[in-house]
Amino acid sequence: MEENGLIKVRYVQRVTTPGGQVHLYFRKGGYREGPLASAEGTPELRAEVEAILGRILKIEKANSQPRPGTVGGMLKAYRKSSDFVTLAARTRKDYGDMIDEMETDIGDVLLGNVTRSWIIGLRDAWALRGHNTANKHMQVLRNALAPAIADDADDRIKGDPFHKVERVKRPHGAGEANPMWEDYEVEAGIADALRRNTPGLARAIALGRWGGFRRGTICRIPRHARPKRRNADGVMQARLYWITEKREVLCDKREDGRLTALLDSTPNRAMTIAYNADGEPWKERQLNQAVERLMDRLAKEGKVRAAVDDDKQIYCPLTIHGLRHARGVELALSGASDSEIMSQLEQTSEAAAKIYRRQADRRRMADSAQDKIDNVVKLQAERAAKNAG
Repeated sequence: MEENGLIKVRYVQRVTTPGGQVHLYFRKGGYREGPLASAEGTPELRAEVEAILGRILKIEKANSQPRPGTVGGMLKAYRKSSDFVTLAARTRKDYGDMIDEMETDIGDVLLGNVTRSWIIGLRDAWALRGHNTANKHMQVLRNALAPAIADDADDRIKGDPFHKVERVKRPHGAGEANPMWEDYEVEAGIADALRRNTPGLARAIALGRWGGFRRGTICRIPRHARPKRRNADGVMQARLYWITEKREVLCDKREDGRLTALLDSTPNRAMTIAYNADGEPWKERQLNQAVERLMDRLAKEGKVRAAVDDDKQIYCPLTIHGLRHARGVELALSGASDSEIMSQLEQTSEAAAKIYRRQADRRRMADSAQDKIDNVVKLQAERAAKNAG
């Protein structure tokens, strides 16, 4: 481009000294170079700038390539692996953020220096930021280093440095992250949402409790995911048919009658089943905040369980994900098998199903123990009454 007969070159900045001299500098993003040797408005200046751009491109290309023999190289390779690219979109985003952080902090560490003691020190440093953060970082790092651990080359990792390295435990007294909702709390939440003319919030709670859906699916599942079909007896019934958001697992199940009743008695105001006060699909953070406000208000009114924070303020510890836990425990209490629980909750492994079964067994055994105590108390009362007579 020419201006007043001079060739204008991009990324060139003119700086005039107090003495009136003009110096030219190269400026692009955070990169600085100069003063430049060529004069303003000359073809030589353009050539000099293009040479600088070429050097920058080579540096960027070199930095983008995995560095052989380093943790950073393995992290970059993991980001391009099939194991990574097949993760759910949200999981890829979360893992990607962690990888960016680790590349900066530990990217230059040689694989030969990755030992069990180094891993333990790293875990303990991450633990200061919370047990969940530490464990997630450890899992991503383990995934990235897996090929180097399996490789017996001399410059690779010796043995498995993660062997017998325990996860960071939840701090004592931290409480359950997503406690399951009791039925009276579900009813209180739905009733209050309907009373305040927010049926879309009531629907969201119902989808979590009686559909067992994760938050992402609650926000996105469309109305057409409720096809009505005839069963083997010729009776029309609603089904839920959709690919869930996090694991991309097919949901194909008969709709719970309690969910059907709630959805049929509330209006459709959006293309999604649940919707916000404006009749638009929920955003995940927005739904979290709406449920938090609703349940905190009910906790202060004494209608649901309550806790007290460090500022002596009353709040409700329930979360939207706790509705899914309630559904899982209900399935286990009803006698559903692990495979049936997995199918109902669109899970890909038996791990969560076994957790729900353990919770259900503990509740069942606790109630059975209380029944025995009640029988003893009853017999004691009867014996005391007989002796008194």
